[in-house]
Amino acid sequence: MVASVGIALMGVLIGAISAYVSELGAVASAAKISALNAPLRDDRLFDLAYHAREKIIRRVLASADWTAPDLERLAPPHMMRMPSTPTGQKPKIIIIFDDMGIDKHAYENTAALPGPLTLSFLPYANDVDQLAAAAHKAGRTVMLHLPMEPEGSADPGPAALTTKMTGVAFLDALMWNLERFGGYVAVNNHMGSKLTADEAAMKTVLAYLKQEGVFFLDSVTTGDTKVRSAAARVGVDVFARDVFLDAEAGDKLAIRKQLRLMERIARETGYAVAICHPRKETLEVLGPWLTSAPERGFELAPVTALIAIRRQEKLQALANNAPALRL
Repeated sequence: MVASVGIALMGVLIGAISAYVSELGAVASAAKISALNAPLRDDRLFDLAYHAREKIIRRVLASADWTAPDLERLAPPHMMRMPSTPTGQKPKIIIIFDDMGIDKHAYENTAALPGPLTLSFLPYANDVDQLAAAAHKAGRTVMLHLPMEPEGSADPGPAALTTKMTGVAFLDALMWNLERFGGYVAVNNHMGSKLTADEAAMKTVLAYLKQEGVFFLDSVTTGDTKVRSAAARVGVDVFARDVFLDAEAGDKLAIRKQLRLMERIARETGYAVAICHPRKETLEVLGPWLTSAPERGFELAPVTALIAIRRQEKLQALANNAPALRL
């Protein structure tokens, strides 16, 4: 059985690779990707959870004081999950710090915060392998912040995945990024509003990550993200952020407003996923909040908690939709 699973995974990866070897990433035809051209996987439990929680999140967002400046990484999330928290459990808060590794001083200040927290490191940062290893040794959960092509002129950094790359260049860049350091449990996109909207490109990324045994969390930098549909084709679970805490850089009032939104989502759905950055103002606001979080009724959790949450969502959906027993 293990051998069969390994062969299947390799087949998916080879199919994904073949789509890019002969064509540009942006124009790779899904009809030519034999290994990835299967129907969407039959995962009704995930769909039930997705649609049930969507109603709650939309209500929360609709009632929030939400503004959306035209900035990269600011679009509201559209990937929703399922309501209800098991009795007796505190709402979970999962906070991910993006852009780690560029500023060592900022890393040290972030690592000193009470946790658990998740740190997502940019692979092109200097000495990133040493910083990631130090974070891992200190008990922090580590992610890889994968540079991807955005819409517009923003620069995602060196070796970013783009829709104009040939297949060989795309895979070379992907492997270079993923091999810069070890110990990470998941990957999320750095920028990427253009690449994550390309389903063929994301199928290649997700197929490779599946073989590597790590999962993908969509930063949701665009409302047109195709991450979920690509994951369904490849046959993997993916996750998504709920709130950006500091998209309005340097605005402490905006950060506090987003923290309140994060709290409300967590209370009403059982958990919330927030992304922020190791900026001075963010750390000044978030430090006191983290210290008081347990007393305020929240459980801080690493990004790996999403795996157990997804399992519980599916079990809950199964229980809610199971037919009545007939004796």
